[in-house]
Amino acid sequence: MIYGRSLFHIVASLIILHLSGAAKKGTEKQTTSETQKSVQCGTWTKHAEGGIFTSPNYPSKYPPDRECIYIIEAAPRQCIELYFDEKYSIEPSWECKFDHIEVRDGPFGFSPIIGRFCGQQNPPVIKSSGRFLWIKFFADGELESMGFSARYNFTPDPDFKDLGVLKPLPVPFLYVCLASRYLVCEFEMGGPEGIVESIQIMKEGKASASEAVDCKWYIRAPPRSKIYLRFLDYEMQNSNECKRNFVAVYDGSSSVEDLKAKFCSTVANDVMLRTGLGVIRMWADEGSRNSRFQMLFTSFQEPPCEGNTFFCHSNMCINNTLVCNGLQNCVYPWDENHCKDQTAS
Repeated sequence: MIYGRSLFHIVASLIILHLSGAAKKGTEKQTTSETQKSVQCGTWTKHAEGGIFTSPNYPSKYPPDRECIYIIEAAPRQCIELYFDEKYSIEPSWECKFDHIEVRDGPFGFSPIIGRFCGQQNPPVIKSSGRFLWIKFFADGELESMGFSARYNFTPDPDFKDLGVLKPLPVPFLYVCLASRYLVCEFEMGGPEGIVESIQIMKEGKASASEAVDCKWYIRAPPRSKIYLRFLDYEMQNSNECKRNFVAVYDGSSSVEDLKAKFCSTVANDVMLRTGLGVIRMWADEGSRNSRFQMLFTSFQEPPCEGNTFFCHSNMCINNTLVCNGLQNCVYPWDENHCKDQTAS
């Protein structure tokens, strides 16, 4: 379970992309127009001119027991606008617990939710904050309705209005191919302490100096231990522009639900994790590759301290080998105090 829910949804989304309709019983083909083509039940789509997609059988009743996932991808530095046709009807229920449409701001089933919709009133215009929208249509075994037709188009991302036109990127895009170097920019670390730093990306050939990066460091503490993170160096080239560069800290997995802190301004604070698995993620676009960080992680246990540990006076017991090692592993520098006295004696 190294990647947890994140890898599961990536693989699931890719299967939908390549096998859409083939493994679903009774998938119906949709009608087409001269300029736009609607798609089958579930697809990954990125037509440059926009397009439409519908629930199965639309405008006739959709079939029961159906789950369709649509992922819309815009080009870099573009956002998505999504419109639902007025001829819209999905079985109503309290909080849309039964048949519904769910829209999330990103490419995954765990991306931030925008809304869940059902009933007779079509959803409002939906705008993404970035390049992706994740849409799920779910129908249970009872009370089918007409369904929906949705149209999407792309607009410039206002956060990039001063950067000019982006040169074309090679295909496949970031989330389309598991072999893409973006998805394998990952590092495994563990032990009583260690240093996580952005320079590892270049040192290990994960990306060139001109490429955008989306990298993760997985830190595993010893059994019954937790993790303390302290920044030694931090600078975002485009401070306060989180879409362009940030360092994020996750506690327990890399899923959005476990996001502990996200830094993109001029200051980054120390972070105390409640679990023994920490994930550090760095994102920097092509114009933010001078962003950098260096972070010290320390594994610790809570008191009472065992014989081979040092009490930090901050509810931390760290390994004795970290005392007087030249690095502050405790929240306060108790582990580095009196080191000269010990050396002199």
